[in-house]
Amino acid sequence: MTDIRAVLDSSAIRSYARGHIHVGEVITEVADESAYVGIPTTALLDAYAHCLGDKIARARLGVLIHLPGTQVLALDADAALHTAETVPFAHGDLSRAHAVWATLEHTAVYLTAEPDESARLVAEDRIIVVPGEDA
Repeated sequence: MTDIRAVLDSSAIRSYARGHIHVGEVITEVADESAYVGIPTTALLDAYAHCLGDKIARARLGVLIHLPGTQVLALDADAALHTAETVPFAHGDLSRAHAVWATLEHTAVYLTAEPDESARLVAEDRIIVVPGEDA
């Protein structure tokens, strides 16, 4: 199993797409430890959907998934089964549910620009807040 130390939710992925350096800094730190930052496919899909009209942001997302130190986390049949149990707690947000499940599955930290949306889903001391809008 790949050593996933952090997981990005859609808001953190969108933060990277906007050009904020915070997510990149975490990726660098984790990669320096020969580990990975997980990018759940549903969170990536959600981020791409939010960036439809922004070619630069979409290009950054293309870079993000190929960085050393990142690992795209597929939503295979087993992950779907277990992620489904998280969906009610994420108020039906499939993207957030997948990111939360991956965080818990890998005992990782959770990067988000929406910490209030993740309250009670991930322990507060395991959440790293990144900027969501222009810093």
